[in-house]
This record gives sequence, C-alpha cells and structure tokens, in this order.
Amino acid sequence: MLCKDEDQLKDKLVALFSNTNPEYIQNAVTAAQNELSRKVKQMRADMERLFDSQIQTLKDRGCPSQIIEALVNGRAKVKVIDHAQTLNIADCNLPFAPVITPLYLGYHGIVAMVRNGDKSGYTYLDPRQIIDEEKVPTGLYYHFDIEDGTSRLGKKPEVSDRDIRSEKRLRSVAAEVVSIGTHTNELSRHYMDAVGSRYGSVGVPYLCLIGDRPKLGWDCLGDGDDRWGAASCGSRLEL
Repeated sequence: MLCKDEDQLKDKLVALFSNTNPEYIQNAVTAAQNELSRKVKQMRADMERLFDSQIQTLKDRGCPSQIIEALVNGRAKVKVIDHAQTLNIADCNLPFAPVITPLYLGYHGIVAMVRNGDKSGYTYLDPRQIIDEEKVPTGLYYHFDIEDGTSRLGKKPEVSDRDIRSEKRLRSVAAEVVSIGTHTNELSRHYMDAVGSRYGSVGVPYLCLIGDRPKLGWDCLGDGDDRWGAASCGSRLEL
C-alpha cells in the first residue's frame, strides 16, 4: 500500500525536479514527505479502529474472554497493524480479520458468532469431514488483504480454486469465511465458498443464508451459482 504511494510521489518529484531551482525542490520534497507522513498516520489510525471494532464484535457475540485476551495481549495489536501496513491492500478488500480456529470452539461455536440481525449461524456439517487443503495455523491468527468472493461470483469452486492459486493468493478455508461473515455484512450481498477446504472427497464448504439465518453448508466443486463466490486472502499471521 505504502510502496505504491511512494512510487507515485517519486514520479511526481522527478517531473518537478527538471529545470527547477533548489529552493523549490526542497519545498516540494518537504511537502511530499509531510503528505506521506499524514497518510501513514491516518492509515494506522483507521487500522487501529478496525482492530478494536473486531474485538468488540467478538465480545458482543459472546466469544470467551480467554480468546479475547489472547487476541489483544502484549503486542498483538501492533504486530497485526505493522504487518498490514507493509501490504498493498486493494481498496475493496478487507485489510485484516481475526480467525478463531476450530481447535478453540469447534465449527459449531465459531459459526454461532456469525449473525444476520438477531439470527445466529449454525451448521449440520460433520466437523470430522472438513479438511483444510491450505496450510493454516492451528492457533489464533489473522488473515490479511481479504477478497470476499465478489470478484468470483458465478464461478464454479473448482475454477476459482485454480484461479486463486494462479494469482499467487491464498484460498480461504472454512474458518476464514466464517471470520468474514462474523466481521462484515457480506452475506447480505452474496455467499462465500471456502475452496481452501474440502468436505468429504468432492465437497467444498460455503457460508450462506438459509431463510434469514447464516449456515455453514457444502456443495460440489463443479457447481456454480451467481450468488456464490470464492474468498481469498493475501497472507496469514499467527499470534
């Protein structure tokens, strides 16, 4: 994100430096440095607010205090935000979100924190049949530069699976689409496939609304629907 801004500033400065007196150059450099510093501070403040709002969401959803404490203990907040600031995050992507893995609460527990109005999420899936193909941390972690599947609506999961990998991005697993559903209202717009996971041999987990209630279900890899899109992220960071 910052690298792109710096490159743009450099290009502007090169143009300004041509046939320009030293005093004007120094003023331009100072102005550019001040603007970049302002952007950095604003971005960090925005990310701190996002971090705090996500923690508050987990508290409001009844997440156990021990997990909340683990997410905020020590330098976790600084670690997450420092990492996020090194990334070139697309404007339409969510910068980061915490992932509570099934090791802590099981799938029934984490899906219950997804809400649509006053309706909590549920699943009838057999947790033993959900297998992550992506290598993800077993403990608490954050995923970054999150694309919620909007760009892949209507694509078959098996196609999105190949496309995400070819783009050098990471396929979202079941716990990660649950994280997106917990911290955004994306389900009101579309549903999400988790092509980084499998259910049985030919199934892929998804998060959707049944009636007005969030559900973690599954469908076949070869089935596509305009309401579904495969989510992905740019990186992961274990706490």
